[in-house]
Formats: sequence, C-alpha cells, structure tokens
Amino acid sequence: MKLVLTSTLLAFLSPWNDFSTYNNNGGGIVVAEAKMRNLKSGKSKTSKKKSSKSSTDHYLAANVDTVTWGYYDPFATPKISMESGETITVEVITHHSGHDYYKMIHGDPAIEEIFYWESNQTLTEKPEPKLPGSGVHLITGPIEVVGAMPGDVLEVEILELDPRFNPLSGKCFGTNSQKFAGYQYRNGFKADGTPYVRTGGTEAITVFEFLEEDDGTMIYGKPVYMYRFPNMTAPDGSLRTFDNNPAVMVPHEYDHGYDGYVSPDPIEYPSGFDDTVVTDAGGIKYGLGAELDWRAPLRPHLGVLAVMPNNTINYIDGSATGGASTIPPARFGGNIDDWRIGKGGTMYYTVEVPGALVVVGDTHAAQGDSELAGTAMETSMTTQLKITLHKAGSLPKPVQNLEFPLLETEKEWVIHGFAYDNYLDQLVDPSDIFAKGASLDLAMADTFIKTRDWLMGTFDTIEEEVIAIMTTSVNFGVTQVVDGNWGVHATIEKWVFDGSDTPYDYSCAPQTADRRRRLESDQRRNLLEKHGVKASPKEYADQLFSTVTSKCDKCGKSALRHLMAEKMLDAKLKYANVVMDAKEKQNELNLHL
Repeated sequence: MKLVLTSTLLAFLSPWNDFSTYNNNGGGIVVAEAKMRNLKSGKSKTSKKKSSKSSTDHYLAANVDTVTWGYYDPFATPKISMESGETITVEVITHHSGHDYYKMIHGDPAIEEIFYWESNQTLTEKPEPKLPGSGVHLITGPIEVVGAMPGDVLEVEILELDPRFNPLSGKCFGTNSQKFAGYQYRNGFKADGTPYVRTGGTEAITVFEFLEEDDGTMIYGKPVYMYRFPNMTAPDGSLRTFDNNPAVMVPHEYDHGYDGYVSPDPIEYPSGFDDTVVTDAGGIKYGLGAELDWRAPLRPHLGVLAVMPNNTINYIDGSATGGASTIPPARFGGNIDDWRIGKGGTMYYTVEVPGALVVVGDTHAAQGDSELAGTAMETSMTTQLKITLHKAGSLPKPVQNLEFPLLETEKEWVIHGFAYDNYLDQLVDPSDIFAKGASLDLAMADTFIKTRDWLMGTFDTIEEEVIAIMTTSVNFGVTQVVDGNWGVHATIEKWVFDGSDTPYDYSCAPQTADRRRRLESDQRRNLLEKHGVKASPKEYADQLFSTVTSKCDKCGKSALRHLMAEKMLDAKLKYANVVMDAKEKQNELNLHL
C-alpha cells in the first residue's frame, strides 16, 4: 500500500513539544508473558496476572518413589491425580547430575537418594534402579488426569520453569556432554584432520553455572570448566568407557572453578558415592586448552513432556525390560528436544491410555536447533503446568485429528514430525529406531505431510493453496539429530491467518533500506518517552490518524487504518528524531565556537 502524504499530514509531522515502558518480546533470556489463543473462539486473550510460583493445586516432588529411569511404563501406578483445569508443580532432576557430584548432587537430599549406588550393587538393585535397555532420562510421574480417555486431547500450558538451586551453595549448575551419539561423530573428521573415533575417553564435558541478576532473573550460562569423560570402573565392577550410563558418578578429586581454579581441599565422598574408579593413566584430563571466554543464551525448556504411549510393550525384547526407551520421541511427545517448549508455551497431545499418564523430564537451560552435540545444557528444574482436557466429541478445530505433538506459543504454531512418527508400531523391533531413524529425509517428509494436512483442516484451504502458503510463509527447521528418531519442525506465524497487524512492513516503493522496515515496538516506546509522551504507541498512533483524517469520512472505516496509523507514527518519530539529532549536533558545535 502506498501512503500519500497530504499537506495536512506534512504539517503534522513537525517536531512536537508535548508530545510505555520497555517490553522485550524476544525469546531465550527474557520471555514475554504469553497471550495464549483460545482454541474454542479462535481469538487471542492476554493474561495480565502472572502465575504465582507458590500457588498451585498439586505438587509432585522428585524422589526414588516418583521418578523412573529411562523408560515409559504404561502399567505404572499414577504418582498423583488431578482434574482438568488444575495446576501442578513438578520437580525434574537431570540425569547429568553425576557429571559433578559436588556442584549438582552434594547437599540435595532428593538427588542424593536417586544417585546413591553402593559397592557391588547391580544397576537394577540400587535404590533408583536402571533397567537393561532403558534410556537415560529421569522422568517424574506419571500424572493421572481424571477422565482422560484415548482419543481425547490434552492441553498442557507451561506456566513456570525455574532452576533448582543447590541448598548448600545457593547456585545452579548444568552440564553439556559431547556424546558419542552427537552429530559431530557422523562428520568423520575433526577440524585438524584427525578422525572422530567412538572410543572411551574421547567425550568432552562442559560444566556451566547459571548467572542471575539481583532480582533473580537468570541472564546466561557461563562455562566454568571442561574435562574429558574418563574410562571408569562402576560400583558394580563394570567398565564404563562412554557417557551412556548417567547413573555412574564421575569421581573428581577436587572441586574445579573458573579460570583453572582448583580447590586445595579434596572432595569427601560419602558411602554410596565413593566406589567409582578412573582407570585412565594420569586420571581425568581437565581444561583441554579451552579459554571458555563466552556465554550461552538461556532458553529454559522441557526436553521430555509426554502422554503415556499405548504401545510401549512392543519395545520390550531380549535386551530391554520395563518399557520403551525415553530417548526416541514420537507421536506421544516425549524427548522432542525443541527449545521452544518453554515457559509461555502450550503443548497438545492426543491421549493414548486412560488417565493420559503425563510424564515430565530432561529439563534444559539452553539448546540450539539440532542439539548437535548429543545433549543440551542439562540441569535440574521445577515447572508449573496447567493441564486441560478436551474431550474427543468436542475438540477445537486446530486439534481435531491430532496425530502429532503440537506446540502453540504467543505468536506461532509449531508442528513436530519425525523419521518414524509411530516407530513403536512401524518397526518390527522398535529398538532398531536408533539405526533406522537417523534420517532427515524421512523426518522432513513426515513434517511436510503433517503440516499440509493440519493447515488444510484447520483453515479450510485447498492443497494447492496450502503448498503456496508452506513455501512462502512456513519455516521448516531441524529439531534434533541425536535422539534416534530424528526430528523436523514447521513454524507457522499466527498473523498469517488471524487478521492481526503484520509484525513488519516491507514496502515495494523505492525507499532506502533504513526507511523500509517498520520501527520495532520498543523503538517506538523509547522515542515517545524521549519526547515526553505518556501515551502508548498504539494510543498515540490512533490519535495521530484521527487528527490527520478528521475531514475524511472513509478513512476512519478503512480496514487498513491500523497500518496507516503506524506508518504515520513512524514517519513522525523518524522526522522528529532527525530534527532532534540535528539540534544536538548544532548545540555541540555552538559549545566549541
């Protein structure tokens, strides 16, 4: 649309004499309060009241009675029951805690209880057993949702997601493991030309501390130190050469800190934590030549969030017991490892077993798309969820015929696809998923089909129209390439369909690049505040539009009035800013004369 500047408008663009607060809508470190869409009405609504961290209908602590190590058990007794519409706070313990006992276990009774492993005990005999063939994650639950039946849809809102601070140090730490399952090993060769080899003692571990402002706001993850995962003998006498069994404690002799600091006093390991022995000559290798002069942007999220799959029995074979491994994700959710599944997001799942049996685990403080190294920034956290049940007979349109885990954020819909969307039924031996599911081609094909069908069903569009939408307006990305069943996601911005204002303005008119883009909302607020304006950008834009078009009967009824008002506001702000800058430069020049 071309905006014609009338003489009235040009006059109004003069600098003002009398002419809101900054709001960061970005992801990662600061998450804006969600404006969750009401599925029944199709309208957006804003919750102005922030959820209270202390106000919750139910609380599920993590301990040896409430966590399961590495598998989905549809026959497990629910640890707690809740009604639709209620909230529940759930503690999640990271399976990476054993990477640094002193920082991540010591002094936390629940974590100490879970990781306790006496000498000569087998993995299945320890207080928190780890069964053969199971995955790595500690999952809390299951949580029964009263009345949930197969075919219903569960709506899970993530209201809060907070770090778990160590009771002794008052600090929060996490680790990243460059695991043998990471994509880097598929590349074949390192940057120096030497081959990546999957032999013991080659995986690098980075320990992070999560730094915060005085008000408790977490700002970034700071790497503290690195070390090489060693070859070790576990308490049961078995040799551990890879970081594939998180129940094994890495026995650091001293506490390590920033810039190569090593505590002069050795760590005292109590019984149950003192029977792991490093077998590498020279012990654990620290530092590895890393400077660690960088920071990681925080994106707290739930790596594992799932309804219980109804076909986990298919996974049990000669090498696995208990149920399906928690590592591969699928239609029921699980280990999706999408960093967007964080505070303010809402997940939708089709219920597969009575009661839904929700499980939560594998909390991450940070991760990029692909989770390339095999793990994220793994840490223990506590989340508050609101769970709402939608019955099969009255499902809102976006979740009708839902056969995949669907994410909704304030501004986007995110569809998740996998190499095998239902591998527990699709593969003769589901444990073969780790060999057969490593395919981005299959994951992309699955996500394409799901996105096409969801768009056609939700917005009543024909297939040819949907293909045009997908190629111009949908972003496909790699979710993860490390979880056995590789994942691709499709992101659809809501404004494409909901009729709201576009988040940008890219005019076709020949203008300079600087003027082509619409001012960001925070830029508008800052400029208005700079000129002493109390009104919000929207309020001032409406006032400006009404003044300029007061003699135009049709202008006030235009469907494009909001866009025109914003263009007027941006033009005035830019003009006023240029004039102000010129005055400031002139004043500086006068001072030197």
